[in-house]
Amino acid sequence: MTSASDHRKRNTFTSYVAPPAGDVSSLAPDDEWCLPGDMRDVHLAKPRLLPNELVVASAPAFLYPAISPIDTSLDAEDVKGSKEAVFGLLSVTNFKLAFVPLQRESSLSTISSLAQEHLLLSRNDITLNNIDQIYQIAETGKAVSALPGNVGRRKKKLDGQQKPMSGRIAALHIICKNFRLLKFAFQYSKGGRDWGKQITSALGRFAFPTRHDLSFAYCYQEPYYSTLSKSAVSMYMTKNDWARELIRCGTSNWQVISSESEPLLQHTRLSSRYTLPPHFVIPKACEVEKFLNLSLAFCDSRAAFWVYGYGNASLVRLAELKPSNQQDTTREENVMLEIVRAANDRKSIHLLQLTDRLPSILDVQKAYEKLRRVCAPESPQHFSVEDSKFLILLEKSNWLFYVSLCLRYSCEAADKLKEGWTCVLQESNGRDLCCVVSSLTQIILDPFYRTIDGFQSLIQKEWIALEHPFQRRLGQIRQIADSNGPQEESPVFLLFLDSVWQLLQQFPEEFEFSQTYLTTLWDSCFMPIFDTFQFDCNSDRFRAVKDQQLILRPVWDWSEQFLDKDKLFFSNPFYQKQKTEVPCRRSMAIPAGGIMLPGLARPPPPNLLSQQRSTISPANFVAQSSIPKDRYIQPDHRMPSLAIWEQCYYRWMPILEIKRGGFPQVELQHRLLLSNISKLQRCLDLQEFDDLPDIYYELTKEPKPMAEQQPQQQVPITPELIDGVERRRRVSLPATAVAALTQDGVCSVLPEISSFFPFSVNTGETQQLNDILSSSHEFLLEGSIMDRLSIA
Repeated sequence: MTSASDHRKRNTFTSYVAPPAGDVSSLAPDDEWCLPGDMRDVHLAKPRLLPNELVVASAPAFLYPAISPIDTSLDAEDVKGSKEAVFGLLSVTNFKLAFVPLQRESSLSTISSLAQEHLLLSRNDITLNNIDQIYQIAETGKAVSALPGNVGRRKKKLDGQQKPMSGRIAALHIICKNFRLLKFAFQYSKGGRDWGKQITSALGRFAFPTRHDLSFAYCYQEPYYSTLSKSAVSMYMTKNDWARELIRCGTSNWQVISSESEPLLQHTRLSSRYTLPPHFVIPKACEVEKFLNLSLAFCDSRAAFWVYGYGNASLVRLAELKPSNQQDTTREENVMLEIVRAANDRKSIHLLQLTDRLPSILDVQKAYEKLRRVCAPESPQHFSVEDSKFLILLEKSNWLFYVSLCLRYSCEAADKLKEGWTCVLQESNGRDLCCVVSSLTQIILDPFYRTIDGFQSLIQKEWIALEHPFQRRLGQIRQIADSNGPQEESPVFLLFLDSVWQLLQQFPEEFEFSQTYLTTLWDSCFMPIFDTFQFDCNSDRFRAVKDQQLILRPVWDWSEQFLDKDKLFFSNPFYQKQKTEVPCRRSMAIPAGGIMLPGLARPPPPNLLSQQRSTISPANFVAQSSIPKDRYIQPDHRMPSLAIWEQCYYRWMPILEIKRGGFPQVELQHRLLLSNISKLQRCLDLQEFDDLPDIYYELTKEPKPMAEQQPQQQVPITPELIDGVERRRRVSLPATAVAALTQDGVCSVLPEISSFFPFSVNTGETQQLNDILSSSHEFLLEGSIMDRLSIA
């Protein structure tokens, strides 16, 4: 602690060249710029720190918008293009890169309240895991443009194996994995201090870890208390989770195998030959030992794993055979396919080889980098050049083409399953694009996976339990610069999320979650505090818990990151929940004294009840699927039907924002309409018409009944049940919203938000937005993420 305190003292600054008044004129025109002249001002600029988070380096800096050029002279009389720059304190910690503007908190309160508020990060903070590339800009003149190819400018890339460039570093360009571009400029210090080099050195040491135990997750030892209900998200970390899925799908020809119960996988010398997940599902007709011996011939020991059942058909994932010099290399593959064929009642099997039909992980990475260059230009010149040929550059990136291919073969797999064919997805290692196609296939067929709980359970099953290598694909750990290994970084998960977004655009009424949920999920991939997307396999996760005392926190516990007002945007107001649909996400475990439902086996004898509570056996249940066969969707995978995911890729581009426009404005209007419809329906159901929406009186010109002024005796309120659901009682709208309704009509209630809301930074009437989303108590958010208690 002493060294950290001394280090912070050495970084304390006392005076700066005053920034021009135009820097903050748009935000605080009446406020006087206060320079940090003493320790009190430094304390005000201190970043918000989590427990065990330490500041490594701090420096005064200017934050520029992503599309603005940087002026490194920073003289008050010469600065002309820095009116949008914000002056503040830039800090590097062992968790994030934080920028704290040196302004009064009141001047930024309006902006921050309109944006998505994160409990762990401020608006100008990014985690170190989110940093993809760092470019150092040397001081070569008064103006340094961000446009590549400019003469007289030195720009050098920084990674973990390189030292900062020689000479004074005047600016830094930080490119993030979520398409965000941050530009920081450092002014000249009369004491000869190179603030840019100090920040660059700290980033070089902490932003590119080469070992996983260097992550901040191992330092963050705060206890975790889960708020997730047991029936919400199936984690697929136990044998019972897989057994429940077999029962839900009505599958009887497959069985769940646990690695800890197999002697061959627990053998000291032989267990190292296998790289199997803790639990997996294999054909019941095949002996476990035979299956394990056959799996040694496949990459990563990924033999035929069952993942989903649709009627009598099954969806199976299979890796390719290991490279071998033997002539008869396909014998094991043919034997495995025959075993899978025998598990299908119709003996029909369809092999879908994804390696030859879908791009490689290297192709996905190249497409991602090209797409990011197109969607995140670094200067007005760069934007102008790329905007003139945007569609050409977008097509050359091949990103949407790869999305189209994933949807195409997912539709093919879904059609085969509907026809009763068992579909086998084969890929090199069975852990990359197999996850994409398998997940999309289940979303197309099963409405449960189009809910929030179902979608999170699907990711747990296909990506976490079956071990997609997130650590390597997302670059959580950087390879050594001189290593000759293959390039393994590739955003396969983003390709999947983009494909899901395309389905959401084509079928908005079929998905419970919104695009804001998908965008937030992509951002959460770079939160090291949550272990969901931080490991390659579950054995590494369990080893970290045992050896390093890592505390596991699933990312699905959104209360750890957001307040309820922010989680409201995760639900899709266009979603139409089927009233006759039985929530299939509920646990199949029968409570003590419970009545066995139709379609299940008879209750076991009392002496066997305690034994079956510990482990669920699908053999004790009748093989009857609970998946509806008429709720599948038929997406269009052709290129003309696809679009660019604007919210995720353009949200850091203020120049592209549309005030009072775009899909978010339509969504808010839809929420308001649903709220009024719910009010009318409630009045009809209760036959009480004193609670009609205000718009009714505006359209009919009828006088609105006034509330009685005399105090009434409090009567105990009995719950109101409509369709078996308790409705919340009406709470009057605030006076600001009522005045807006009566004066300018319904449209005036909607705030001035942008097309990238809630990731926007423009101002508006925040109170009106809260009135629509929070005070519309008649609009019941039916969904798995909001339970009855949270909306009462």
